[in-house]
Amino acid sequence: MTDDDPAVRAALYRMVIRMEGNPETQEDLFQEAWLYFWSSERQYPDHRVGWYLQGVEFHLKDLRKAGRSLDSTKRRGTQASFPDHSVEWDHWQDSLQSDESFMSTVSARDIFILLSARLMADDQRILGELAQGQGIRKIAGRLKTSRQSVLRGRKRIAALAIKLGVVPPTHSTNRDAVCRTGVR
Repeated sequence: MTDDDPAVRAALYRMVIRMEGNPETQEDLFQEAWLYFWSSERQYPDHRVGWYLQGVEFHLKDLRKAGRSLDSTKRRGTQASFPDHSVEWDHWQDSLQSDESFMSTVSARDIFILLSARLMADDQRILGELAQGQGIRKIAGRLKTSRQSVLRGRKRIAALAIKLGVVPPTHSTNRDAVCRTGVR
């Protein structure tokens, strides 16, 4: 039984810390890692510790790639539900529609701040220009760098955003929308 070995716990903690920067999510991710390690060890005994750890890493990456919430079953009981045609539903629906633009702005600002804090200076400048709606060529000109350098920076920003849990937008067929955002 290696699941109570401090070295295994330390390896799982390191794995989770490498994958996630948010302490609350790290805790959930560690619990998921520990449970997977424990169940794998019982289901497939007599393997090396590295085999179990590799399985845990694959499992955690699959969870994150799928975009599922790690604690969704834990929160499901606290969700409020209204019948489709109740007075309460109409009130909440009106409230949500009026707050949509405000919440979008707050969410966008929060995402921008989270990204900025984790980016290098060059990528912070690229993010700032993208947030102002500038295109790749214009950003390259303003920052006195190549278009390819800006594209690589944009890819690094997108990868970090996805790592932080931002869901990538669906591809738009509207060319004007693509040009306005600078995202292809």
